[in-house]
Amino acid sequence: MQDSILFTPLNIGGLTLKNRLLSAPTSLAQLSPEGYLTPESIRYYELRAAGGCAAVTVGDAVVKGATGRSHPSQILLDDEGSVFSLTQVADAIHSHGAAASIELDHGGALCDAAFVVDGRPRGPSDIILDWGACVYALSETEIEEIADDFAHGAEIIKRCGFDMLMIHGGHGWLLHQFLSPLTNKRTDKYGGSIENRMRFPLLVIERVRAAVGRDFPIEFRMSADERMPDGFDCYGADTGIRIAEMLDGNVDLIHVSVGNNYHWESTVLMHPGCFQMQGENSHYATEIKRHVNTPVTTVGAFTDVDFMESFIKSGGADAIALGRALIADPFLPKKALLGRADDITPCLRCGECQGSMWATRTIRCSVNPLIGREYVYFSPPPIAETKKRVLVAGGGPGGLTAATESAKRGHDVVLCDSAEALGGALFFADGVGFKESIVRLRKVLSKRAEDAGIDIRLGTYADKDFMEQEKPDVVIAAVGSVPIVPPIAGADAPHVLLGANIRADTEIGHRVVIIGGGLIGCEIGLHLAEDGHEVTIIEMQDEVAPEATPLHRHGLLMRIRKVESIRVETGLRATSIEQGCVRAESKTGTERVFDTDTIILSAGMKANTDEIETLRDLAPEFYQIGDCRKARRIMQAIAEGYDAAVDISLPY
Repeated sequence: MQDSILFTPLNIGGLTLKNRLLSAPTSLAQLSPEGYLTPESIRYYELRAAGGCAAVTVGDAVVKGATGRSHPSQILLDDEGSVFSLTQVADAIHSHGAAASIELDHGGALCDAAFVVDGRPRGPSDIILDWGACVYALSETEIEEIADDFAHGAEIIKRCGFDMLMIHGGHGWLLHQFLSPLTNKRTDKYGGSIENRMRFPLLVIERVRAAVGRDFPIEFRMSADERMPDGFDCYGADTGIRIAEMLDGNVDLIHVSVGNNYHWESTVLMHPGCFQMQGENSHYATEIKRHVNTPVTTVGAFTDVDFMESFIKSGGADAIALGRALIADPFLPKKALLGRADDITPCLRCGECQGSMWATRTIRCSVNPLIGREYVYFSPPPIAETKKRVLVAGGGPGGLTAATESAKRGHDVVLCDSAEALGGALFFADGVGFKESIVRLRKVLSKRAEDAGIDIRLGTYADKDFMEQEKPDVVIAAVGSVPIVPPIAGADAPHVLLGANIRADTEIGHRVVIIGGGLIGCEIGLHLAEDGHEVTIIEMQDEVAPEATPLHRHGLLMRIRKVESIRVETGLRATSIEQGCVRAESKTGTERVFDTDTIILSAGMKANTDEIETLRDLAPEFYQIGDCRKARRIMQAIAEGYDAAVDISLPY
């Protein structure tokens, strides 16, 4: 793609970016308790520069700690102690030829009371948020002071060696709170019309410009549409266009996003998951670009390079900011440039990165086992001193990763699987529109194994006779899991299917009852309902898909609610399966009967213990990875496959 428009330079405010692929601001994770960047977080940003992005933006630097903090650990630009690590990260980004940028922010009304002075967040107006937080209105003097705080933060980051900066004016943070009628109820010069509501963001831009000068590019991140459900007093695309028109000429790059953090539906659409379209919000940038002369960046759910190319080529935007796609594969730009797009690890848009960040202040990725430990890219484990014969049993994501990584480290690898194709449990995604990225993942992992020169034996069981013939030094068991069959009368009837065994060509009747409302059961139900079936999901608990990450779960439920042919019945225990119906009982003992043509059992999975025990003592070294260790998600299988390959290669 060396002739691709993606890899043509872009000039913004006198700074020439080498291509049109930018690293979006991500990560509130891996900071020290003081909010300083750690060696791990510096590597996180450096890796994006090494991967070929034109600019890398450090996420969420708060301009005033006493009033602006929304999380326990954030970069605080009014803390002189931040300067050292900020200088280090700018240097690390520069070392790979990328421009260094940073996102300036203030939490405003969204600040956690535990982290701001006097325990009360400040915002445009005196309001009580839906979750009970009491917010008091900033005075005009305080507004001026915060504008100066943005300017001081800009001076700090310019001193640290950054090349440009981003002012965060979207997603529900302070500047956006002034723009939104949901949070701005003021009657003075900062409230009312959109021109008045823009007064504070424009004041911030003016003060920042005075601090950094004309030759230091300013990017402004905005929400072009709040994308809230009906019934909320929010602005839409027309107001977004007006905001952009007022930014035009005052900033050097308009970064067009959507949404706010006041409602789950808006937050999901801000971070489009697999249930939304590729480039879900890109049309907002396209429309804004028609109304401004300033270059425009788009962001959100860009994972396919061909789609990116056609979008920029058609004039949809001037640049694309990538977040999760670079977590999945930081080298996406370089691979695309060098014609290796078929080796790009696809982002699943599953929400694991955000879920882990919120839960543990770290970042993890379903498909990239090195996220959160990026130092491995720069100081990789050694190639094996002793070449071993490695037998990997199982061709799912864990087995494929273990086999490929073992071969890369110099081992002689045999991969066997009883199926006739590689992919294991990933085949459940075939034919499911919202699982297309998992189909891509299966193809990428399979191709890597084939290209690595691995001896692949399909239709082959790794039994004792086979092992004695192959004489491996190492056995890596990746034989997966098996479905749990609940003790329900009639569960062995011919019209009862196991959810884990359903494939694109499985024959399924029109009326379907799914017993089990976990994540897999709900996704199967959604797919079948969208395919024209009438679906009822029966779940014993009061909630469905509780094991899913928050954004993925809310995205799933949003989509389910839009499909009329699917019903979700919670608090019901299936008691018997008969020809043409399923009987269930509520917690109060009331019986319900559901007519059906096909029943699908989706009661979970358990490790394939029986097969594991036949393999355990057949080689000097034995590793058990993925679902055959414990039924979990793709993330654990891939990570454990990588770790096993490294472990067998360490010198001893």
